[in-house]
Amino acid sequence: MYGTVLLVHSWMRWVTLLLTIAAVVNAARPVTSGELPGRAWDRFSMMAIDTQVLIGLFLYFGLSPFTVESLNNMAVTMKTPALRFFAIEHIFGMLLVMALVRVARITSAHAKSPADAGRKRLIFFGLALLVMLGTIPWPGLVYGRPLFRLH
Repeated sequence: MYGTVLLVHSWMRWVTLLLTIAAVVNAARPVTSGELPGRAWDRFSMMAIDTQVLIGLFLYFGLSPFTVESLNNMAVTMKTPALRFFAIEHIFGMLLVMALVRVARITSAHAKSPADAGRKRLIFFGLALLVMLGTIPWPGLVYGRPLFRLH
């Protein structure tokens, strides 16, 4: 089961990343006729992030041997970059991404003008994208994983 869930999580990364890039691009578009362009991309990105975090939490709290080992011995985890990344940095980064997307949606909904809403969307979705890019286990890093997991 671990392998299957990890495979889904790995491939879902690309869907989530592309939808978040689309949300940022649409948030950067100018507001015309008083309407915010691309609000649907915000929603799709948020749904993908939520799904990805939920799958990640299944991995974190029981399926992944990395986090089970890490949580059992935090002293070793904090000294081992790969274990620390998955036990601490990756999960907190992705939870931060989820929070930033929520902030983007809430602050833009309560903005004083469509232009202000667009700016808030751009800021918070942009920050979410940066955190997301910084907490993905890219190949070549000590804790890196393949770009496209096949099994």
